[in-house]
Amino acid sequence: MNRNAIEIEGLVKEYKLYNNPKDRVKEAINFTGKKYHTIFRALDNITFDVKQGETVGIIGTNGSGKSTLLKIITNVLSSTRGNVTIHGKVSALLELGAGFNQEYNGIQNIYLNGRMMGYSKKEMEAKIQNIIDFAEIGEFIEQPVKTYSSGMFARLAFAVAINVEPDILIVDEALSVGDLFFQNKCFKKFEELKNEGITILFVSHDIASVRQMCSRVLWIEKGIQKIFDQSDLVCDMYMDEKRMAMNQVAVKNNDTKELIIKKTDRKKRYPGINNEKDRFGSDKLKIISAFFTNEDDEIVNTLVVDEYYQAHVVVEMKSNMKNLIVGFVLENNKGLPLFDINNYINQQETICGETGQAIEIVYDFKLPRILKGTYLVGAAVAQGTQESHEILTWLHGILELEVVNMGYNSSYIEIPAKINVYTNGVNNIDLY
Repeated sequence: MNRNAIEIEGLVKEYKLYNNPKDRVKEAINFTGKKYHTIFRALDNITFDVKQGETVGIIGTNGSGKSTLLKIITNVLSSTRGNVTIHGKVSALLELGAGFNQEYNGIQNIYLNGRMMGYSKKEMEAKIQNIIDFAEIGEFIEQPVKTYSSGMFARLAFAVAINVEPDILIVDEALSVGDLFFQNKCFKKFEELKNEGITILFVSHDIASVRQMCSRVLWIEKGIQKIFDQSDLVCDMYMDEKRMAMNQVAVKNNDTKELIIKKTDRKKRYPGINNEKDRFGSDKLKIISAFFTNEDDEIVNTLVVDEYYQAHVVVEMKSNMKNLIVGFVLENNKGLPLFDINNYINQQETICGETGQAIEIVYDFKLPRILKGTYLVGAAVAQGTQESHEILTWLHGILELEVVNMGYNSSYIEIPAKINVYTNGVNNIDLY
């Protein structure tokens, strides 16, 4: 069992807030003990651990205390109460350019940051070429960093942080500044560091990246720890809350075209939902089944690209409702949605249900040429229109599907195309 690289227990950070600067002086010199300040608690009883070689994410809205937590871990700030134990050398990328001298050039700042990390000049000489190669800022490495763009700052700061061989790497939203190619390069480097057993603490608003990189996630809001648990669980809960916060009041009687519901009295059997994570539900209805069938009406969990299938979502109605939108989404194991289908997006029609009904929505589709692998299916019900709706329930990971693609699998989605080739004399073309 791995021992802990970071241990945080009962961490509290408080600030004294004064209405004006004079109140600070009054409080310092008065003999009655009168308080002129109020207490703002930026962090309230935070407790979690990070094991050696583990990548842990920290999420939360702006102002939740994420950066304050990281500054305490890196000794930039002191805590009010609680225990912080760090095992190993820490390299932190908290604020781009922090620790850089604006007047120094890139080379000089590399040595400066190395000295701050406790490395000698000779030790940094052995690392500097790797740092320069990773940063890829060309001749600007010899220019003062005050002339750098934010992207060049990101490249150099990140290159220094990951090439000083830390035991623990802490990254706070630094990658949001770099371009797409640099971000991709950084994520590949993260994978290398993880394979080398480096502990990573990763703070980001990009939930897909957090889900992809992290085994466990800490979620804090307004300084309070909401949950510290497995990545998929915490990311799903976080996204559920964001969806609920974004809910718009549905127009209950809007004038939308309704799908015709075909009634049947034939008794039907549906597979139940075994992996139900119904944290985002409604007392008005419930999704009770979701499954896929092939052209022979057989239930399948393995799908082949370019073949036709039917997706089924069964909703139990507990009240009379109109203007329902029911759909499903196919996501990869990193939480990236490949495609989704619902009755409003595809046909601009809504569904009407009555108490006691079990409504089965069937989606006929041809599986596009997506990358082979394992995918997760989620299902949701909303009320309103695609532009203005209220989400009633959202179930995550209720089905696992295996996709078979006998092609080259060189991208997430292969687009069928007809290709023609033309030739002409060089003298007959004009470039503009």
